[in-house]
Amino acid sequence: MASWRDELIEAAKTKAERDAEEQERHRKRVQEALHTAEAALSLGAEALRFTRDRLRDKGQVPTFGEQADDYKLKLGDFSLRVELARDAAVVRVTFGDGKPREFDFAKDRHIAPADVEEYIGRRAVELVRTAQKSSPW
Repeated sequence: MASWRDELIEAAKTKAERDAEEQERHRKRVQEALHTAEAALSLGAEALRFTRDRLRDKGQVPTFGEQADDYKLKLGDFSLRVELARDAAVVRVTFGDGKPREFDFAKDRHIAPADVEEYIGRRAVELVRTAQKSSPW
């Protein structure tokens, strides 16, 4: 139980002190969440590579871009992108030109890397089906 002195110290803090403490807590949450976000990005990149390999087996020519924390699979006019924002521990998945789906690991600690992989896998299936409808092979 906090003493009155501790309560007084807490009550007398300035807005700047409170903001600095909140920023430090957020930085720690992001640091802790970054490991999980990196695992999710790794699984997402592997899902894109798997999709690329299956498409190549079928005679298609997908392009696969790989940079640090940014992976993109493109087939014809359709694309799927996975990227990691390290400063916020957020994995973004963008299908085509749509709005990215964000997985914020610092805010939502219940998200598992496998959840992100499943989402990316489902978007990959959607990409292949859409591309096949557009120009069958």
